[in-house]
Amino acid sequence: MLVVKVEIWPGGHEASAFEIGRMEVVNESGLSQVSGYSAHIIQRDTPRLQVAAFDLRTQVRSHARSDGPWALVKRVLDQIRNAQGRVVID
Repeated sequence: MLVVKVEIWPGGHEASAFEIGRMEVVNESGLSQVSGYSAHIIQRDTPRLQVAAFDLRTQVRSHARSDGPWALVKRVLDQIRNAQGRVVID
């Protein structure tokens, strides 16, 4: 599983950091060279930053593992953006 955590560090201070989002991406293809993935993205309500909460799920098909993790993160985000009405928001 790939986990991407989004933290805010107020004033650049790690001691004051708090998490506002997380992406979890699971390989559904048994680690094949070209794999399919399911992804879950959560964003926490953070009123002081005017950030609304959401809970989204999507899938990425036929991703070459050799493209690396950032290409996979981009594909997940592109899937979410392109899905618009097909994404469940809780």
